Amino acid sequence: MTLEAREKTPALAKISSDKIFCYVSMALFMFLPIAEIITEFLIKARIKSLRFLYPSYFQAYIVMIFGGILTLLVVINLISRAISGKFKLYVADIFYFTLLIFMLLSMFFSMNFGVFAGGSHYNSPTLYYSERPEMFLCYYGLFFAGSMIQDSKLRKKLLYAYVIIAIIEGVISLFQSFNIEILYCLFRVNRMPYTAYGTLQNTNFYGTLSCVLTAAASGLFIFSSKLTRSKFIKWGSYAVSILMFYTLLASKARLAWIGMAAMLFMYIVSFIVMRKGAIDQDSLRQIVIDFMILIIGYIAVIIIAIIFTPYITSRIEVTAEEFQEKIGEDGFGNGRGRIWRAALSSVPRHWVTGIGLDNLAQAFREMPGWQPGDYVQDKGHSEYIHTLATQGIFAIVNYIALLIYAAVSAVKMIFNEKDDVKRSLTWIFLGIFAAYVAQAILSSSIMNVAPYFWIMIGLLTPRTKPVSFKKS
Repeated sequence: MTLEAREKTPALAKISSDKIFCYVSMALFMFLPIAEIITEFLIKARIKSLRFLYPSYFQAYIVMIFGGILTLLVVINLISRAISGKFKLYVADIFYFTLLIFMLLSMFFSMNFGVFAGGSHYNSPTLYYSERPEMFLCYYGLFFAGSMIQDSKLRKKLLYAYVIIAIIEGVISLFQSFNIEILYCLFRVNRMPYTAYGTLQNTNFYGTLSCVLTAAASGLFIFSSKLTRSKFIKWGSYAVSILMFYTLLASKARLAWIGMAAMLFMYIVSFIVMRKGAIDQDSLRQIVIDFMILIIGYIAVIIIAIIFTPYITSRIEVTAEEFQEKIGEDGFGNGRGRIWRAALSSVPRHWVTGIGLDNLAQAFREMPGWQPGDYVQDKGHSEYIHTLATQGIFAIVNYIALLIYAAVSAVKMIFNEKDDVKRSLTWIFLGIFAAYVAQAILSSSIMNVAPYFWIMIGLLTPRTKPVSFKKS
């Protein structure tokens, strides 16, 4: 928020301040796991007066509600800046509007207007894991919020919130890995015994979330020498990192392996590059030492998993079998070949606005020879292919441009920033970003996981210099 906006519209400026954006975002993140835990206890209790609550699934509604709240805050922020008389436009603002425009175009020009994943439509009381426009409003609102949060204290609180959520998810998933669970809600048919799924009802969904939360807790430990003097926080974050890494393996989601590999690769490369950066070498040495301690913990968990569980060995065997299939064939990538072929086949016909917002199933219905009752899939099992097929070429180019801009901005900031706390937090957020972006190659955007990522894009998109359209 600019100084002019704060002076001329103090009430509006306060309502849409970085602090409000931060706390609203944190509330959303905390509500998601807690709401599911409460729901599952209610289901199991079978309280007659609360029978109307189940069987239901409330995380989707929470995301939609916060989509409205965040959009309102964005509008108030823009009004406040406009009234000030000196409206400054930032790159984050431009991307917010382009994301919104392409989403709305995809929705209005959908081949099945008002129909989303799982056959969910506007009149359907059950949302499951569909992504309706309100949910995209939440994603984009979180991106806007992240770009607003520049204060290091607020950014640190946000990181701590991720670690708290990691504890909640990690403890629940640890018990699930021993077949001790509250109640398996949504995908009971697909349930694999002794597998972690957290509060997400699906092991692949949890694989993505555990990847994000492991990266957050690990980052806090790696940079603890710069972020805290508390030994409890340092070694507590280490314990959470190891716990989350174990549950990540227990999810049996190989996409999470890709995410973790990307995060580790990013750190290794950045440590080499930062030998010539703004950081002093003693500080960098301590960070590298903590990184190596973390790696030792990871290796110990991997060894234990190989000896005592099938989490790694079984997935390697499956992977070896799948590699015998050629790319594009039905069996490739655990059936991803069939899904990607159908999704990509729809692009030439619907390249401008896509086949419809979260309406990938239509791509299967347009395949030659398809008949009612034949196989369809609602999610692209690659976030990038899904976006291309459902929202069109311009939308995917815009999305990738945003990711590149955020990554480049973060790298520049890390290399040049002299403030240890600001640099460390950005470094951690880049690690989370790298983990999610890499695993998204093989996974879908899911409404109760994606919010944790979208705010990261905003945190890496600085509001340091407004866009100028004047010729120099």
